[in-house]
Amino acid sequence: MFSTRTLARTIVGSLSQSLQSSGRSVAKGLPPAIGVRFVSSESPPTYVTSQEEPINGYESLSGFQLKPASPSYFTTNPVYNELIVNLDYTYRQHRPFSKVLKQTQRPNWLGKDALTAAVGVKMLKTSQYRLVVSKLNQLATLTPRPASVEVLFSRFSKTDEQTVQKAKPKTVDHLGRAQAIGRRKEASASVYVVEGDGAILINGQDASQYFNKSQDRNLLLKPFEVTDLLGKYNVWALVKGGGTTGQAEAISLAIAKALLTHSPELKPVLRKADCITRDMRVVERKKPGQYKARKKFQWVKR
Repeated sequence: MFSTRTLARTIVGSLSQSLQSSGRSVAKGLPPAIGVRFVSSESPPTYVTSQEEPINGYESLSGFQLKPASPSYFTTNPVYNELIVNLDYTYRQHRPFSKVLKQTQRPNWLGKDALTAAVGVKMLKTSQYRLVVSKLNQLATLTPRPASVEVLFSRFSKTDEQTVQKAKPKTVDHLGRAQAIGRRKEASASVYVVEGDGAILINGQDASQYFNKSQDRNLLLKPFEVTDLLGKYNVWALVKGGGTTGQAEAISLAIAKALLTHSPELKPVLRKADCITRDMRVVERKKPGQYKARKKFQWVKR
């Protein structure tokens, strides 16, 4: 069996002899395999034309990029992904040499905007921020904490000055009004409470005209009844959204908060009566394949 190169040389030689016998000139000095690429499966030979010596088989490295230091380079958010990888690696590295406590004192982590700036990205999604915080909380369970973990905590936790800052206590304005906001279900209410004779106006209407149900009207008076302040304050409320019961409960919560601005010593009484705790319950959504949120369709055998 002849190789491809041997066969090509044989064909070129026979062609040269036939051309010479017919009196035609044949150009010499060409590589035999170049003129017969149609019968060869091998790549043509390469020649170094420059004076520089090839480097590892390449003429120059100017056209090649350096290898990325991390595989996260090829992701859409390399900085964030590299941080997650480092947090996981740090936990796996120190987990065998530390005790894991379920309940530990965790540092106060930075907020979403501050942590985004600390990471060095343009924007962090809420899900991404929660994942970073969960990884940091996982590291906080290690006892004792290694030095590398303390460095991470100092980078992503609040300083003492940021932790000490507290919300300013609310005070009455120059007209003697205390303003508060209350919410319930889809209803939202903004209330102004001032010392007076017990008048209650809701969206410009009297409470007895705005709420037809006596149950809703009683909800408005509950904060005054438990504190024995019935008829001593006037209320002006703006409410929107939701139904009548939700609006009444939103106004009642706002009234209780406004009374705390006037008299902070009423907090134990209002808390015991469950007047200053927001009810977070909402209507449960309907499920697909069911009649309502919990009710099912009647089962039929056939």
